Amino acid sequence: MKYIFSLAVFALSFFTINAQTSQPDAKTKAAIKHQNESDLDGLFKRALQDFNVPGMAIAIVKDNELVLAKGYGFRKAGSDQLVDENTSFAIASNTKAFTAAALAILVDEGKIKWSDKVRDYLPYFELYSPYVSEEFTIRDLLCHRSDLATFSGDLIWYGTTHSREEIIRRAKYLKPVYGFREAYGYSNIMFLAAGEIVAQVSGTTWDDFIQTHFLNHWA
Repeated sequence: MKYIFSLAVFALSFFTINAQTSQPDAKTKAAIKHQNESDLDGLFKRALQDFNVPGMAIAIVKDNELVLAKGYGFRKAGSDQLVDENTSFAIASNTKAFTAAALAILVDEGKIKWSDKVRDYLPYFELYSPYVSEEFTIRDLLCHRSDLATFSGDLIWYGTTHSREEIIRRAKYLKPVYGFREAYGYSNIMFLAAGEIVAQVSGTTWDDFIQTHFLNHWA
């Protein structure tokens, strides 16, 4: 991810530098834009090779204006379907940033505190240890410092039809490998619980909260 972020920062800086030059006439502006896009095309096509991925979509936004939206390569290896600016990609754990930001909004609004106990909002939340279950805070959910190993319990949700609540309920059968708040263990289930707190406190679903507070602002 850090390489992709660096690539985006480079591209944005490229446009910023060009935007700060003296103001050219319309014909010169068009020529500069064409040259900039041509240079970026080469950069992004090299990135496909460097990172060994079949395709990607790039969007550059400056001062709330869409500067570039374009696809490169193919939708999957061996396919002849080209990526364009409207191709959908799975964003995986980037959704965790949305969940953390959603909770931060509720904290700013005074509706929750980071130190609040999870069971105050999700009474069914239970882990292997009764003590940990009672003491677990919202901050603990986001810090990956339960007592679970990284990816512990992922097979409870991956490829299943269990509801979000059912997945969280089944976490109590996962045996700990660390002491509580003793070590780092990346946990998708804990973030799922965090998302359900957003739903419980806001009175809407996690999906609708994210759509309203974030995605609609970027549409």
